[in-house]
Amino acid sequence: MNRTLLLFALIPLATCIVAQQASTSPANESRAPSAVRSPDSSDTDLTVPLCPAHFHDSLSVNDIAGPRDKHITWPKVRTTVPALLTQQAIDGAGKTHIGNFNVIVNVVVDTKGLPRDLCLQKSSGYGLDASAEAAVVRYRFDPAEKNGKPVKSRIPVEVRFLTPNPPPLGTPRTGKPPL
Repeated sequence: MNRTLLLFALIPLATCIVAQQASTSPANESRAPSAVRSPDSSDTDLTVPLCPAHFHDSLSVNDIAGPRDKHITWPKVRTTVPALLTQQAIDGAGKTHIGNFNVIVNVVVDTKGLPRDLCLQKSSGYGLDASAEAAVVRYRFDPAEKNGKPVKSRIPVEVRFLTPNPPPLGTPRTGKPPL
């Protein structure tokens, strides 16, 4: 009788363990850490929308090629536009002694190779998020293709900023960029 009670007690526990291990994500979901805005974001940075934690892209669901769609040739950058380094970033590099900043802008490349629906996946602040968005919106791509026909797709675009010779910590700043 004790074995029967023990068996009935273990069955719900085993069911809970199996249920917790099962994936609840749809097959067309792409995941990335939730976008978090930099504490050094300027007012212009706040105009760039943050990306959601995941997208449910699929040609059959939202007409945007996703990670599970088969036989996709992904887009390639054809034309880039340089993003402008801001004075805020140069000053911030002097305060924090960080010379490199990276911003990741997530973009849907439409069937004509134009960027649409931009959102911020990784923020650096200092006005660089807005500068990266302003540059990426002017990029041109060879669109993704499936069976030789262009399709929309979502890709991350990394924009790197290098500040010119950040001064050592504690060096007073004049507000002018270093030569």
